[in-house]
Amino acid sequence: MNKDLTVGNPQIVLWKFCMPLFCSIIFQQLYNIADSLVAGKFIGENALAAVGNSYEITLIFIAFAFGCNMGCSVIVSRLFGAKDYKRMKSAVYTACIFSGVICFLLMLIGISGSELLLRLIRTPNEVFADSKLYLDIYVFGLPFVFFYNIATGIFSALGDSKTPFFFLISYRTSYQ
Repeated sequence: MNKDLTVGNPQIVLWKFCMPLFCSIIFQQLYNIADSLVAGKFIGENALAAVGNSYEITLIFIAFAFGCNMGCSVIVSRLFGAKDYKRMKSAVYTACIFSGVICFLLMLIGISGSELLLRLIRTPNEVFADSKLYLDIYVFGLPFVFFYNIATGIFSALGDSKTPFFFLISYRTSYQ
């Protein structure tokens, strides 16, 4: 659903656009808290420590995905606002291809360099194996992280912040 955010009362338009974004952030944080509780209580302290230890590395991957989201949304929103739909379509394809290449390169780095990265951040020996396993699983999930971020950027650029929110809820609730 495309929505022209320049039409109507600015306060109402912006609040309607921002509320799903705020709810997405809250929902993701609640999911992360629940994930940590499950890992700590049912899998064990080492599993929770492994997730926390790997956070610095996964944060780098997330930063690249979010950067692709932001770059894509800026370009697409400018072209959408200018009603230049032909160039907008090209920008979407280019963003998807570029993000796919970046994702592939990060996956190569993550797969081939996970041990080195974990040693660089001085991972304790007692959680090293669990940290590597978690990082390997995370790296194989990177295409989904990148796809979600690019899709969110595109939908947001078109004035639709609800679709990514509903996708996030359906994905997270079906994942559990």
